[in-house]
Amino acid sequence: MKLLRLAPAKVNLYLHVAAPDHRGYHPLRSLVVFADYGDEVRLTPGEGRMFIDGPFGQNLSPGEDNLVLKAVRRFEAATSVRVNSHDFHLTKNLPLASGVGGGSADAGAVLHLLRATCAPEVSDNALSRIAAETGADGVMCLWARAAIAEGYGERLTPVAIPPLPAVLINPGVECPTPAVFKAYDSAAEFAPIDTQWRGEDVIDDLNTTRNDLEAPAIRLVPVIGEVLASLRAQPETRFARMSGSGATCFALCDTLSEAETLAARLRADWPKAWVRACTLK
Repeated sequence: MKLLRLAPAKVNLYLHVAAPDHRGYHPLRSLVVFADYGDEVRLTPGEGRMFIDGPFGQNLSPGEDNLVLKAVRRFEAATSVRVNSHDFHLTKNLPLASGVGGGSADAGAVLHLLRATCAPEVSDNALSRIAAETGADGVMCLWARAAIAEGYGERLTPVAIPPLPAVLINPGVECPTPAVFKAYDSAAEFAPIDTQWRGEDVIDDLNTTRNDLEAPAIRLVPVIGEVLASLRAQPETRFARMSGSGATCFALCDTLSEAETLAARLRADWPKAWVRACTLK
């Protein structure tokens, strides 16, 4: 038996981040959506080994520090099920440290596969608790549905979002999340994180929001600003912003055809970048 699941890219359409609390964590509010493209996770009969391929798999560890295996170990601890009759295969299509939740999505995908094959009695709430242990994006990436994320990202309110033709672009640089948050805290330019999402017109609503990590990320990795300027200058772009803590940015378009046209132009203008036309939902 062979099982496969998509681990879709997560995009923060907006990301409001509060000052760190007494524990050093940042309460947030974000509208998250997911692409119809991402990594792929497969289970095959085996002995618990981890295999990685794909365009971004070369520098990714197959050891216990990989989020896929971390999720496996947490699943085993929570269910008392020993997972030793499957191998885990990760095809890494998403750039590393890129603000699209790739590692958390990989963890979420393997949790779904493990429940289906080893412990179908595990409830959705129990699976969410396991996913939360893998990281701040764990729960949202487990379910991969459009939602308002609050708290530290674990409180999700589903929202209705129309399919959004989009282009994702990463300039080929990593943008480590801890460094971005450190730069954000050092600037101490905190704004209220609440916002009223009306859901009437996505672009109009997004124009009333922000990504609080965009400015500190640009200070650390200036090419992000160049990518955003390039996106905003294109005729197909209706809205552009950085996702998460960067360095991946996105442009929203009216149609998938326009997104594919924009992606082709960006590949010519940014030959070293990763570019992907997709639909967000």
